[in-house]
Parts: sequence; structure tokens; C-alpha cells
Amino acid sequence: MLRISGLLRAPRLRILDGGMGVLLPKLGMPKDPIIWSARALVDEDCHPLVVKAHRAFIDAGAEVIIANTYSVIPGYLGKANLIGDAGKLCAVAGQLARDAAGPSGKGAISVLGSLPPLVDSYRADLMLPEAEAVDWYAMMSKALLPYVDLFVCETMSCPQEATSALRGLEQSCPGAKAWVTYTVDSKGLCRDGTPFNIAVRDLIGRSNVSGVGVNCCMPEAVELAMSTLDSDAEASSFAADLERIVYANAYPKEHSEGLEYSTEDFDDEAVRSDFDGDSYAGWAAEWASRSKLPFTVIGGCCGVLPAHIQSMTMRLNQRKQS
Repeated sequence: MLRISGLLRAPRLRILDGGMGVLLPKLGMPKDPIIWSARALVDEDCHPLVVKAHRAFIDAGAEVIIANTYSVIPGYLGKANLIGDAGKLCAVAGQLARDAAGPSGKGAISVLGSLPPLVDSYRADLMLPEAEAVDWYAMMSKALLPYVDLFVCETMSCPQEATSALRGLEQSCPGAKAWVTYTVDSKGLCRDGTPFNIAVRDLIGRSNVSGVGVNCCMPEAVELAMSTLDSDAEASSFAADLERIVYANAYPKEHSEGLEYSTEDFDDEAVRSDFDGDSYAGWAAEWASRSKLPFTVIGGCCGVLPAHIQSMTMRLNQRKQS
């Protein structure tokens, strides 16, 4: 039974978790440049590490966590001959997240099911044909459904990718709701060049969308994207009635542009030297204090660790009390 109460329009700012992909190897998961964080689902010995990672973010202040399904995609699993295990791996990720969060209910930690890009991140030029994408998202959604409170179509490179994810969710889980978060480049544009406000406007009329935002981008790009809503009354009005979500990453500009590297030889620990808990907390405070459309859910993406979330939580709690 889908647990969505309390997640549609919360009256207060909530803290989201950080990036599982960088944290899991630090906790002992063998690095795998082919299937990345899905290695912790394939190897049963690593299952406790997934729970430990989720709990580390919860202990740091996260009230919402995302199940570890970001790498359960044909673009990665196909290289390891694991396509047939995808549904099982999604269910394992959902169960481990629920184990870490505890039972659902009022005041509980919320679990989101991740519906990610299916070939690779940032690559609007590498998407699956729509029918195949919809089927894969439908499979992921169905497998995650028993464990999650909500879904997040995350790191969407363009409106077309988001549409496929939402269609798949609707196909297998009628009535389920999702947040949609777009990844933007250093100019604040979606990865196919679509302005953020146009991508937001594309979601209008979709009954299964309950939140919109940006993720897996440079912190400096967040405001560039959000400012496009200021002169778009239609998109702004739509976003005003939804959760507004942000979780940026810790990577430098050259990575954020997205097309200059291969995921198979990318060093995911090569984060910015100027990125620490205090700096990220400062950005988070700005996002929560926007005069127009302040963000209602704030967390971190790749390279954002529990220490960053803890600093951010402390800063945002001080803001509430002041």
C-alpha cells in the first residue's frame, strides 16, 4: 500500500539525504565502475552497508531518504549481464531503505523511490526509445511500491526523459505521486538546452507530479535555474502549489557540464576543494530564504556526505530559531 500522506504539501522545510554513490565505498563497498552503487545491492554482504549509509544521513538530520536504485538501469546492468535481476535489485533497495527508515507513519522518516536516467546521467542524447523507457520505469515503480512513500524522477536531463518516467509510474502505480527534479548545467539550463521554466511548464496538468526542483548540479547553478520562473507566471504559479526540491552536487564545473568524461574511468571522489559543510550550509540557507518560491526540501547529491548534511541541518535549524 502506497504511503503518501504528509508528503504532498508539507508546511515546513524538510531535510533530504546526500549522495549514496560516494558514501558507500567509504563504508566498505568495493568500487565498481560498471554498475556503481548497484554493487551494494548485487552483493548481499554489502546490504548492511546500504542500511548503514541511510542511517548515517538520518543521524545527520535527514528526514527523507532516497532508495539506492539510481544505478539499477539498463545502461549499467546490461554491461554486467544483470538486466534480468533489475526488479529484484529494486525491491532489495526499497527494503533496505525501509529497514533504515523504520515503519511509515506520522513523524517517520520518509522513503522515496528513485526513477533515474536509464542510460547515463546528463545525457539527453543517449535516452532509450520512449516505449522501452516507459516499460523500465514501470518495472522499477512496481518493484519499489511496497516500500516507498513517494517517487522521485531525479536527474532528468530534459522534459522528454521526465515524461517517460512519469508515464511508467502512472502505468504500473496509478495514483502514485512523484517529485521531478531536473539536472541543469552551469548556466542553469536542462542538459538538452531547455530553460528550467519551460521544463517546469511541461509538467503542468500531470496529476502524478507533487514536487519539482533541481538536483545533481553545481550549487551556483540552482539560482540561475530558479530565476527563470520569476518572469513566467504560469510556471511560477504551478511550482507555488508543489514541493520545491533542491540537492546539488560537490563536483567541479568540468564534471557538471557532463559530456567530457566516461563514467567507467571517472573518479567520483574528485570533488571541489572549496566544498565543505559550511559552504554547502550557506547555499542551503540561501535556497530556504528565497523571497519567491523558497525551497521546501533541501539535501545533497553526489559527493555530499553526512557531514555536509549535518552542517546544513544545523544552519537551517538556527535559521528557524532566529
